[in-house]
Amino acid sequence: MKKILWLNSLLLMGVLTTCQSSKVIDDKTGRVVGAKADATTGYYYDDMARYLGGFDLPADSAMAPIAAQPEYAEHREKMARFWQKVRKHSIEPISRWRETTLEKNPNGPVCHRDKPAVYPLCGADIINLYTICPEASEYIMVALEKAGDIPHPEKNSGKYYQGLRAMRSVINNIADRNYFYSAHMKRNIIKNEEIPGIAPVLLAFASGLGWHIVDFERIYISPKGVPVVLDNPVLDFKPGGVRIWFRTDDDARVRSLTYIEQYLDSKSVDPQYPLTKFLEQKKGGMMMLKAAVYLMHNNYYRSVREFFMGLPNAIVQDDSGFRYVDLKDNFNITIFGEFKGPAITMSVRPQNPVQPELTKLYKETHPPDLPFPFGYGVLRKPPRSNLMVAHRKNPI
Repeated sequence: MKKILWLNSLLLMGVLTTCQSSKVIDDKTGRVVGAKADATTGYYYDDMARYLGGFDLPADSAMAPIAAQPEYAEHREKMARFWQKVRKHSIEPISRWRETTLEKNPNGPVCHRDKPAVYPLCGADIINLYTICPEASEYIMVALEKAGDIPHPEKNSGKYYQGLRAMRSVINNIADRNYFYSAHMKRNIIKNEEIPGIAPVLLAFASGLGWHIVDFERIYISPKGVPVVLDNPVLDFKPGGVRIWFRTDDDARVRSLTYIEQYLDSKSVDPQYPLTKFLEQKKGGMMMLKAAVYLMHNNYYRSVREFFMGLPNAIVQDDSGFRYVDLKDNFNITIFGEFKGPAITMSVRPQNPVQPELTKLYKETHPPDLPFPFGYGVLRKPPRSNLMVAHRKNPI
């Protein structure tokens, strides 16, 4: 709490009081002491996010010389193409749909300023979660992929730039299909020694979403269900992850994105498990599921399904999330797009879950089109996605 109050007061002050003429470099910001801590100048981790996202850095940034290297030009150019494509095909149409349709849902809003947004089985997809719900009090993402840490661009080696290219190839999954391909992530992010894990991807995406990064922390969830900062890089308590503190130009709040590295099974949702205790404190918000490998359809994961279904008051998902028959009794459901069956056959039981009840609902109601790709629907020829918005009948 003291840390957050300090960060808020610093942001409100806008200017550090130390004399600029000393030219002392602050270890935290990577800049001359006295530089403004605002949207223009930011912090060291904000620079890291901008560097990874392919954006210009402030002239007084300690990372500016690194970004000026000719080897970085390729990354900047290709990330510019990435952002152009993602904004055109995902961020802009989703934002318009959110404002014209989702926020006018007869069952009420999905996103609340005082409630969290939770995304299990997420990979590194903060872009869709934040675009669907940009006003949440905090963001919580849970996936099996390694959380990783921030990279070290000061290496400036051929191997480092090769790692940057591998990360970029995974990032392009979002531009090409608007979801991550798990095997691709494992090969090019999880085994990437130079750009390790999900954390660098989250930072890259954060910059393109307009976030100003205030702080970055490695964390673990304590036995009481409380995030604890890991200052020692050697320690690796479980379940662990990273937490990014950020703010935006149109919102004075300092909010957080918490990514937790966790394989979801019955042990992970045991009442005494730290992650369970942590998530129990986050009830009543919204949840998003897409391209979720139909895990929640599998009876082997029944305890996982029941636990996560008990958390949100609102759910935004495609057909690979919770089954329609498991939601319909407790949620009011609105559907969009097209559904005649799953877009791909998955190696789960039941294999290739067809959901005849959902197919019937689509056939009888003729729901409105969905003006953007969402989940596995992009794999249909031509692309035809589906989306379900569910509101709990008796809110938590």
